[in-house]
Amino acid sequence: MLVRLKPAELRPGMFVVSYGSGAFEDPVVKVERLILSADLAHYVSLASDEILVDTDRSVPVPELSTEERREILAASPLAALRDELPVAARLHAQAVALARRFMTDARAGRTLRLDKVRPLVEDMAGSMDRNETASVTARLRRLDDYTVCHCADVAVFCLLLGRVLGFSGEELVGLGMAGLLHDIGKARVSEAVLNKPGRLDEDELAQARAHALEGYLLLKDRPEIPAGVARAVLEHHERTDGRGYPYHLAGPDISMPAQIVSVADVYDALISETPYRRALPPSEALGRLYQRRGQGFCPECVEMLVRTLGVYPVGSFVRLTSGEYGVVAEGNPGRPLLPKVRVVFDARMRPRRSRVLDLGAQDPGRPDAVGVLECLDPARYKIDAARFLL
Repeated sequence: MLVRLKPAELRPGMFVVSYGSGAFEDPVVKVERLILSADLAHYVSLASDEILVDTDRSVPVPELSTEERREILAASPLAALRDELPVAARLHAQAVALARRFMTDARAGRTLRLDKVRPLVEDMAGSMDRNETASVTARLRRLDDYTVCHCADVAVFCLLLGRVLGFSGEELVGLGMAGLLHDIGKARVSEAVLNKPGRLDEDELAQARAHALEGYLLLKDRPEIPAGVARAVLEHHERTDGRGYPYHLAGPDISMPAQIVSVADVYDALISETPYRRALPPSEALGRLYQRRGQGFCPECVEMLVRTLGVYPVGSFVRLTSGEYGVVAEGNPGRPLLPKVRVVFDARMRPRRSRVLDLGAQDPGRPDAVGVLECLDPARYKIDAARFLL
């Protein structure tokens, strides 16, 4: 829905279509972008009488109460990032290797060895308990092909979402298992179809969509796999509006674990480089997913993903109001627009000695306080954001 706002009503997170009333002294200027920076005047004229905002394409910038902010800031990680990161990276590599073995064995018709799934996911959940930033950071460096890395990444995002949605113990482990196994049915789909760079024809699309049911059939009778995990694998492409597959389920007919896996699956697909699509910056991917909340995706799951990862997720490549460039090293739940940034380039994109700048620790009243100006696509700048964090 398009709404007209006054400058004082404009907030970060709004999608600005244009500004200006059309008068000679206030012409209409197209913007057509999501404004995530607190420096609103960089994008629109605050002297303009009218700013046109598309609420359907806007993204919420989570606002926390003082009490919520204290609780979040008090809940510091049990382990330092530098200590937990090697552990998280090792577990992520093990998850990638396990997914690769599943795919290889399933394609060869061999019996799947699933006994290592639960203990690995339990270890991943434990690592996330100690420092969830380490788990998210560890997945930034691609170790193998998209399909197997994607399985490991979705497990990470499922555990992350499950924690904030109140899952614990067996429920949380089951959710992580569903994330790791959600695409196992792709082993029964032709690799030519999976890796086709162009649009799939009807027959190829039917083959690709069969992976959800094929995955369920591989898992449903295995004693190591809880029934809820197999069901989540079956339903992870169902959509709450009934437009998913394979059975066009809708609303509460879709299990909550499946709804969580679907959000994690789509988010990771959007931020990943694939044979058929370029990766999106994390902030843009969150924005697209948020636009579709309630239109196939559980609104609470999407909103909690945005709130948990922050407006600028770890690994985002950003330009600061100082003109410098950096990579988001850690979110700031109490102040989502002001993460910790590892500054790595000066204003002319020349490498500089890196330093971590905690934007949230600055005095907001100081005129030289630094903020995020915009989130950029690292691929356009040939930047491997992960190497500045791992």
